[in-house]
Amino acid sequence: MARPPTLLARGVREVFRREQIPTRLLWWFAAEGMAEWFELLRRELGPHLGGLAGAETALAAVAVPLFQRRHDVLHARFRSVPARADDLAGRRDTGLLLGGLLRIARKPEARWVFGELGGAPRTVAEHLRAETMMQGLSLHDRWVEVTHHLGELLVAMTEHLPARLPRVRPILGEICTAAGERFGRKMRLAFGMDASPANALELLRMSEYVFRVNPSHWGDSGPTTGWLEGTACPWYASPGWNGAHCGIFGQFQSGISAAFGLRYHLTSTIPKNGGHTCRIDVRPIEGDRLVRLRRGEAA
Repeated sequence: MARPPTLLARGVREVFRREQIPTRLLWWFAAEGMAEWFELLRRELGPHLGGLAGAETALAAVAVPLFQRRHDVLHARFRSVPARADDLAGRRDTGLLLGGLLRIARKPEARWVFGELGGAPRTVAEHLRAETMMQGLSLHDRWVEVTHHLGELLVAMTEHLPARLPRVRPILGEICTAAGERFGRKMRLAFGMDASPANALELLRMSEYVFRVNPSHWGDSGPTTGWLEGTACPWYASPGWNGAHCGIFGQFQSGISAAFGLRYHLTSTIPKNGGHTCRIDVRPIEGDRLVRLRRGEAA
């Protein structure tokens, strides 16, 4: 029999359900989430890329065009952000700026992400340089900026990793599915959730909220099915984004749904179907798949 959720867990669930987290915390959560995403990729792609060191090298190289593009976007919007340069000092500025925004100083084990850009801020002078460049960005601006990185990193990986890892797209999908299932089971236990579609959709929104996935959204659920629809994610308009990327990230949501005994279906996406909204539906999983999931929960 599952233990009842703690008072803290009930409070956290309610704050997420109401989507009323202070902006500073949203920035921090998004930055933490990116560090965890990089670490997950390093660990899971290691066997395909010659070990952890090989995965670090490959992912750090993939991140360079992502961070350089974001530097250019920020320079166009904020006077405190200098123009990007391709010399050593310019690459270093990109590392300091984006390292500051991702709060890598709080996750020193993730400094390898900026290895191709000279590393994240370390010294007092480097932290001051990063803060000087970020001073024009409000807390909301910082959160919004970091939310773009999740999707743009996926684009960068699918564009630059196939030369070393031809099956990168299905592998990334498998990584997302497994991560979603782990997250779903953990949160179900922590929050004392039963396997209702309403709870599954609540947890789907919890995972989406921090990264502004479908920021304006609506939906409904019944005893066995549910649906959720919302407006475009922040990376929808990024160069290279397409419906295949929606499908890869959708596997994380599919994993969460599976933890509730539900099958996730990405009914429509803006890249594939046009319009202004995307929609997902959930319905019961049947047959051997559900049996395997229940065995996994029992384990």
